[in-house]
Amino acid sequence: MVVNVETTVRGEAIPPWPAEQVAIYQSWLCALPETDFEELLDAADEFYVIHRALAQDGLTILDELLRDLTDVTLLRWQHYPEGDVEDPDTGAMYYYHAHDQSERPVEEHGHFHLFVRPESSAGFSHVVGVSLDAQGQVRTAFTTNRWVTDEEIRPASEVLSLLPDRFVIDRVRPSWLVSRWLMMVPRLIRPQIVQLLQDRDAALSWSGEAVLSATVAEDRSLQVLSEERIDLIAVLSLIQQEAQSRYQA
Repeated sequence: MVVNVETTVRGEAIPPWPAEQVAIYQSWLCALPETDFEELLDAADEFYVIHRALAQDGLTILDELLRDLTDVTLLRWQHYPEGDVEDPDTGAMYYYHAHDQSERPVEEHGHFHLFVRPESSAGFSHVVGVSLDAQGQVRTAFTTNRWVTDEEIRPASEVLSLLPDRFVIDRVRPSWLVSRWLMMVPRLIRPQIVQLLQDRDAALSWSGEAVLSATVAEDRSLQVLSEERIDLIAVLSLIQQEAQSRYQA
């Protein structure tokens, strides 16, 4: 993946990723065993190829997601696509929606919710929300309390043990491209997801050793429990730099 991802993928300029986040990601990359890094490199390549293909047609991932809508107005709280997307084998699931403008940042167009299951018949657990701006660029990733998505909340360590293998969505419809794009996200931002889920449990004062109390799980004052800015273009650039360091030394 020796390409200028900064100019070929990014649309409108956005602020650079904070230096501390860059350092955390670089440290994680350097520590990855060769096999794991090669898998990450494959995920980065696929994510980049999807972005480039969409850009060549003047489209974004939002255009692909909402392509079948006859009315381009996004209805608040409506799930897109209708009925959500679920893999019949893994039980992995996602949907996109938008909240009332008073509940989320004005820069957000909407967000995906990603879910995993230990097996297809089990209850689903929320991994992260993935916030997008109107240009289809990822803004942030965030976690929520149990009541927000009606999930079967599992401790951070248990959810992390299911990633990335259980977040596989092998469906052509409603959009193979969107499903593949989303599958790459947890692979590319693994260290951020680790921190977000750990911070979620800390915000709930939950060790995970016992079932989360209903009082806490249903507390409407506890909604978004952790959130972190995500710059996937910076991520792709850092992966490219690490690849050059490993393979072109």
